[in-house]
Amino acid sequence: MILKHNILNKKSSQILIILILTLHSSTYSSELTKPWGFFAHKKINTLAIYTLPVDMITFYKRHQKEIESLSVLPDQRRYIMDNEASRHYIDLDRYKISDIHYTTWEEITKIIHSDSLVTHGIVPWHIPILYQQLKYAFVRRDTVMVIKLSAEMGHYVGDLHVPLHTTSNYDGQQTNQVGIHSFWESKIPEHLQKKLEDWIGPATYIESPIKASWDWILESHRLLPHLLAQEKELNKETADSKKYRHLQKGFILEKTYSTLYVENYHKRLNSQ
Repeated sequence: MILKHNILNKKSSQILIILILTLHSSTYSSELTKPWGFFAHKKINTLAIYTLPVDMITFYKRHQKEIESLSVLPDQRRYIMDNEASRHYIDLDRYKISDIHYTTWEEITKIIHSDSLVTHGIVPWHIPILYQQLKYAFVRRDTVMVIKLSAEMGHYVGDLHVPLHTTSNYDGQQTNQVGIHSFWESKIPEHLQKKLEDWIGPATYIESPIKASWDWILESHRLLPHLLAQEKELNKETADSKKYRHLQKGFILEKTYSTLYVENYHKRLNSQ
């Protein structure tokens, strides 16, 4: 994994801008599902802090707990704000991709009505807008908003890197793979935890948040067929007795994926 962000570092009389764009991997939806598990979002944002240059890391480490806690705020808003869910995904299979890729919100709304866009998700258009808000928070020296917006930026960019956030088949409901969404983005990180690579090198400069957002979402989309195919093959080869296990949580016996099944899928995806 490579955690990235966009930082503009000028003289002290000018602005420091940080755009935490997280979890880009070279190996490497919808309203009814929760993007990334809370564990993964918190981990992604926390690890992003430690990729920052010296002149930024002190500030962000001081607010690490807030960055981690606020990383899940967009998910918590999904059920109380009408348009929040659409910010976490985009159904690229509902478009001719060449007609929409690398467009800005202003450009695309001249072609397609905003209501239709919201229906199919707006994450690559939302991130550049959020970037501008973060930029102006730095201009105002509004620390509270800088931390809040940085944490939310990490959340949405994390969502960009979930292949299942790029399709109307977001939970495998069209391919008889219902449940694959939470399996991929929640169960795997929660099972592996410390086995996931923690340090991936320093953050790199991003010239264009718009281009980066589209690059990432398109890369995620290209990985989708492999993600679905490997789970389907593994499922056929694995007996239910080896695929699942039962965990006692208080008075509830919960059926979940076995460690063996999780690790085998992770390997098949080349540590996606």
